[in-house]
Amino acid sequence: MGLLRSSAVRMGTPIALLLLLAAGYHPLVTSLAPYYNLIYAAPYFLLLTALLLSHLFKSARVGMMVIILLVGYTIILTRLQSPLEQGTTYLEYLLLAVALPINLLYMIIVRDQKLTSRFGVFFFLAIGMEIGWCALLVQQFGELSSYFQQHPILVRAASVSPMPVLLIVLLSILICISTLRLLRKNSIEDHAAFISVLCSTITLVFFYVPFISSLVFSLAGLLLVANQVSFSHQLAFVDGLTEIAGRRALEDELKHLGRRYTLAMLDVDHFKQFNDTYGHEIGDDVLKLVAKQMACCEGGASAFRYGGEEFTLLFKGKTTEHCLPFLDALREDIAHYPLVLRDQSRPHDDKQGRQKRGRASDKKPVNITVSIGYADASQADTPEDVLQLADKALYKAKEAGRNCIKGSA
Repeated sequence: MGLLRSSAVRMGTPIALLLLLAAGYHPLVTSLAPYYNLIYAAPYFLLLTALLLSHLFKSARVGMMVIILLVGYTIILTRLQSPLEQGTTYLEYLLLAVALPINLLYMIIVRDQKLTSRFGVFFFLAIGMEIGWCALLVQQFGELSSYFQQHPILVRAASVSPMPVLLIVLLSILICISTLRLLRKNSIEDHAAFISVLCSTITLVFFYVPFISSLVFSLAGLLLVANQVSFSHQLAFVDGLTEIAGRRALEDELKHLGRRYTLAMLDVDHFKQFNDTYGHEIGDDVLKLVAKQMACCEGGASAFRYGGEEFTLLFKGKTTEHCLPFLDALREDIAHYPLVLRDQSRPHDDKQGRQKRGRASDKKPVNITVSIGYADASQADTPEDVLQLADKALYKAKEAGRNCIKGSA
């Protein structure tokens, strides 16, 4: 599942699906043409489903992006079905092409707050004011529609898109920003913003293509539903602090094991004293470090956070003899890793902080150690019993002086 949550996969999946849609677009439109009412309704169904899921999983920013897409799609259906050369349609099209991606991109830089909060009220007021302002602009300056179609600065590649080239460049920059944000942060909100900005831009750039808005917005809705389902899985099965699989994922994995496997329990030595001495933030750094080292453990090991400072490693298809070198290498890697402590007295002021970071630090890195106990499938009838044996072996390692490995007798 870690691969599926990677930024490369999250970025590549929408692009691949859009390319697949483009490759089979004409046959798809031909086959769906008799069901045009269903085509028009599909984005509403999928986007409203994504909105419901975002509410259930308390992902407010994703919910706001969905609302923006719903507003944009409604404007397309109610205001942009006439030829762009007719009346004020082209001006309305340009206003939507500017406002929709910018509003979506703004959602990734605000804090996650409930739709029922003060910010939620401000959000709905802002959307209403934007719509009102655009309506007033269209009413008062409708003649700009024909002006923008003919103005030489806003040159159009009419055979490709009704959109001015300068605006296409702007939207391309917004897509690049959302892509870089996704690759750097890789959060659920960044993924949703990338989907929304990409799909809305594709729709508006290729606006001449029949059914483009309904099909691409349906794809956006489907991807956002998948985004929220992935988020729910992450909440249930991935540890929020260390970002490795959690105890529930381990329990699920234990139900599907074969006849040969090894389980190892790992515990951070003297973690409570370390926490009391350096504080909980440093303690969190220790847990992240251990999880990161475990995720790199060789031998095909799967890493899980069992709870607190305890972790579990699962080696499928391997006996304890095969796993012992990998466990010992992991113990050594953790013991020799220099952990540089955060400066708890660092100033809150950015300028002072930069000055302080520019000075040489007199703090020495510290090292942590772990104790490990292990057992394999030959020693008990069920995975749960094997796990208990590994846990008992862990306590033997603790009693033997820590920073060592003990197997179940």
